[in-house]
Order: sequence, then structure tokens, then C-alpha cells
Amino acid sequence: MEKQPMIKIQDGNKYFYRLTLNQRIQHVVLAITVVFLVLTGMPLKFHDASWAPYLYSLFGGIKYAPIVHKINGAILMGLFFYHIGYLIYVIRKFHIEPKRQKGELKKYDSLKIVLTQCLVPNLKDAFDIRDLLKYLLFFTNKRPDGDNFTWKEKFDYWAPFWGMVIIGLSGLILWNKELFTQILPGGVLNFLLIAHSDEALLAALFLFIWHWYNVHFSTSVFPMGTVFITGYLSEELMVEEHYQYYVEVMKKAGLENEILPPHGGPAHESHEGGHSS
Repeated sequence: MEKQPMIKIQDGNKYFYRLTLNQRIQHVVLAITVVFLVLTGMPLKFHDASWAPYLYSLFGGIKYAPIVHKINGAILMGLFFYHIGYLIYVIRKFHIEPKRQKGELKKYDSLKIVLTQCLVPNLKDAFDIRDLLKYLLFFTNKRPDGDNFTWKEKFDYWAPFWGMVIIGLSGLILWNKELFTQILPGGVLNFLLIAHSDEALLAALFLFIWHWYNVHFSTSVFPMGTVFITGYLSEELMVEEHYQYYVEVMKKAGLENEILPPHGGPAHESHEGGHSS
């Protein structure tokens, strides 16, 4: 894991470290492969649409487009297994081994460490969703203060896992249908084709509507969020989306006197970072 300052000051503005170089590379590979898979897969699902032949022809038509699709599918599957290995390495090296070396690792501690990772959904996420609904419905004027990762980011993260299991497994079988039809009934391929196609459409809609809006098109980041490139998030966005974590990082850096109020509120508001449920 590269050593980077948690807070970087540039032109008088503070930026907070969010993504390592390794994570950013993984994200870029994921983004590129998924876009190519959508562009080469959707013309087949909507083959009777007027735009489908033109889009498919951009990738070489029936001769080369399937090759592009399979290459990107293979890369994506490789990335998926790499990411699993990456998670195991990081959790083991930076969370489990330090406790083991100190003799503090007790029974079930490893499981507890895994289940309390910052991207694992927890009760705070449920409270934040509830409090956000209360805010949007004008039952309160206080918005929930996000932690290191918000419920929206966790949803963004875990959705591809579900998709990879369905799309990846079905795609692998359809790619090697001659082999698998010796094991599975031929009718299974029809179900796998539907599952592969429909889950891919769901993934595309999720990516182009939910994810891209939240990270690129919302008013707070438009025209593009840059954290996936630089690894750093501006103080304004940290205050807006990750206030509890922002307060924690500022205190660790000895900058208690420079902590901003949550969500652009008045300076007298508390910044203890606690959650009221």
C-alpha cells in the first residue's frame, strides 16, 4: 500500500485521500471493460432496433464484435478474481496479522474483522437511509452525516458482485456451450442466455443512471468527479458526503480548529461526528 498523506493542501484547499493507486487502476479496468461489454452486447439483445446494426458495425460486426466481447469478458473475470485476492491480502496483512503478532487474535476475531470492514453494510447505513427519507419528506431539517463510505457507495460496490456471479458464470458457459451441453441439458442454455442478457441490461442501467449520476452528473460534482483519477476528494465533498469520517481525519491531523460545519450549516453546529437515531 503506497504511503500518501491523508490530507493534501493545494492552492489553499484541502483534499482527502480516498483511493490507492491499485484501487484506481482496478476501477479504470472495470469501467473500460464494462463499457465495451455493454456496447458489444446490447446490439444483440436489441437486434431488431434501428441503431443496433450501426453500433455493432463499429466493433467489426458479427466477425469481430464477439471477439471484442469475449476478450473484455475474460479481462473482467480476471479482475474479479484479482480483486478477491486483493481483499484477502489487505484484510490479512493490515487487520488480522497485526492482532495475531500482538497475541490479541481471539476465536472468531477474523470473522468479526471481515464483517466490520468499512464497505460492509451496517446498522448506521439503515439509520442513514431512514434519516435521509425523513429529511427528504420534511420531517427533519437535519441530513445524516456520512462515514468513511456511505450506503450509496456500498450499494455501488456490492452490486457488481451480484452481477459478476450471474453474468460471469452464464457468460462462461455460453462461451463454451459445446463443452457444457455434454454436462447440462440443452434447455439450460436458454435460461442462461436470458439471465446473462437481462442481468447485463440491469447492470448497464445501474451504471449509466445510478452510478454515473452520483459520481459525475450530480450538482455537487458536475461535470465529472475526479477522485477515481487523483485518489483525493475535496474538503467540500468530504463535508457533504463523509462528515463523520472528515471530522475523524481532521482531528487525527491536529486540525480541530479548522473543522467546517456539516452540510454548509452555521459554524456553531456540533462537529462531534456522532449519529443520532
